[in-house]
Amino acid sequence: MYLVVRTYEQADPRFGEEGFRRVRDELVPILADIDGFVEYYSAFDRDRGTVTSISVYESKEAAEESNRVAVEWGEKNLAMMGSVHPTAWAGEILVGAEGLPKG
Repeated sequence: MYLVVRTYEQADPRFGEEGFRRVRDELVPILADIDGFVEYYSAFDRDRGTVTSISVYESKEAAEESNRVAVEWGEKNLAMMGSVHPTAWAGEILVGAEGLPKG
């Protein structure tokens, strides 16, 4: 499994509404169509003006393809909302946890 993290430095606070609507309605379906897609999350730090997304894929190739697709899509669809050139990296997941028991 591979984790992809992309961080976008945003100058325009409109991203929080319009940007996430576009990501949810347009980008996520494209990423989900990549063979090996597992899950996707995105968050907006309003204080710093940054958007960070996390995607999980079954293979390194799928993770790399998601970066290519996301950057290309952002250049076409989010340019008016700030930076479209994210800091991005992908790495193999070595530790993961879901629903750990409390205590």
